[in-house]
Amino acid sequence: MKKPQHASQPPTSVLIADNDLLILEVVGDFLRASGFQVSVAHDGLEAVELCRKERPDFVILDVVMPKIDGARACWLIRQDPTLRNTPIIAFSSLSPQDFRNFPELSADAYVAKGPMPITCEHILQAIRNLEKEERPPVDSGVVGYKDVRPRRMIQEMLDERRHYASVLRALGAGVLELDPNGRIFMANPGACRILKAKEIHLVGEPLTSFVSVQDRKTLQDLFAEFAGATEPQQCRLDVRLGDTTVPLRLCAIIDGSACGSILVIVESPTLAV
Repeated sequence: MKKPQHASQPPTSVLIADNDLLILEVVGDFLRASGFQVSVAHDGLEAVELCRKERPDFVILDVVMPKIDGARACWLIRQDPTLRNTPIIAFSSLSPQDFRNFPELSADAYVAKGPMPITCEHILQAIRNLEKEERPPVDSGVVGYKDVRPRRMIQEMLDERRHYASVLRALGAGVLELDPNGRIFMANPGACRILKAKEIHLVGEPLTSFVSVQDRKTLQDLFAEFAGATEPQQCRLDVRLGDTTVPLRLCAIIDGSACGSILVIVESPTLAV
């Protein structure tokens, strides 16, 4: 665990991941004023990518985020041998009871969202506790949850998301979910088997990096078309993967009036001729 910094050392680095821009601004400015070097991520996928790139001293993760939730981001960070010991602070308006929905969440501290001046002090308190101790006792690692109560709407939303993820992972066919730029943020076991890689190595990678050079521009052009879609779109495409031909079925998933993600069904490959 990290020790207090001396004057001659670089400032302690903190990565904050939250899809609320106001929170990123307020908490980021507070920590910078407190002497920290701060980076921000707007979703779980960006958080994992920045962790791999910057290797921050501390990570603050919102739990309910787009693309990859905070629990999944936490799990991916823990799977990386170079990052697994990074102190992680879960930062959420969920109640302690809600955290049972996130078995992959193995944070070192938990801070409740509340009025910003108080919340910022709680985050600083959690960081200071983690600087001093290998793993703080439970009562010092959970901050600000005294008045937080479960909310039925949040519980129902979490149940729906968990069910959706379980269905995709249980399918025998390969399933990938991409952001509108074509980067993978979910790969079920079938897709991992076809692409011959573990999910932790697929997350954050562009799907184009796994197909033949001659197929990359076709996929990139398709992703660009999907990214601008305002209504669901589907297509089927055969691509070369090594010495095999792999049929892909792609669908633009529309959130509101914009493409939020791209669902890819990877069918069983056939030997190329």
